[in-house]
Amino acid sequence: MTAKILAATATFGLLPESAEAARKDKKNKKDKKSKKILEEPKIEFEMPPLVDLKELDELNINAFDLEFKEDMDVREGTGAIVIHHAGLTKDMDISVPAIHDMHLGNGWAGIGYHFVIHKDGTIEQGRPLKYVGAHAYKNNLYTVGICMTGNYNMAYPPFEQTLAVEKLTAALCKKYNIKPDEYTIFGHRDLNDTSCPGEKFYPYLPQLIKNVHEVL
Repeated sequence: MTAKILAATATFGLLPESAEAARKDKKNKKDKKSKKILEEPKIEFEMPPLVDLKELDELNINAFDLEFKEDMDVREGTGAIVIHHAGLTKDMDISVPAIHDMHLGNGWAGIGYHFVIHKDGTIEQGRPLKYVGAHAYKNNLYTVGICMTGNYNMAYPPFEQTLAVEKLTAALCKKYNIKPDEYTIFGHRDLNDTSCPGEKFYPYLPQLIKNVHEVL
């Protein structure tokens, strides 16, 4: 028996019981490591790189013949851009006329956003750009409102949509000589008590700002 113990000790550098314990400990550590890797969150979404800068009139922006129910004030200047999501109960697209009707129902002059960007990247005009919007309470006089359709508390926005947001934001920055940073490009939640533009999109706003800054 002593010879077997000595042989085992020579083989493992440990007594047999200790060797078995070491094997189990090693296996447990390996299992924990594997489990940790599996539990680490996968990268679900990345802001697309913005490779060029377009003027506002170079973007393909669709317009509607919307009727507003009262005269609107003209914006005296533009110093910032506010990004929103539609935030409906489902992660779905919604048309500009539908948003217009909803906002009329709120007692507003009409759609409060200046632009709406759909999931496929289509950009549409909302409230005419020269007028004061109705999208960020107490922060409308000098801001432009961009709304992404969808609910980004529920899902990540599509590539095409976020790329269009970047292109439009960059074009607006160029038009109004806005330096893109955390003081000029906001998520709605930066200004008001809301989750907009969504828990899954908002953390990527700094990357959007960086991408826009790089092409200006």
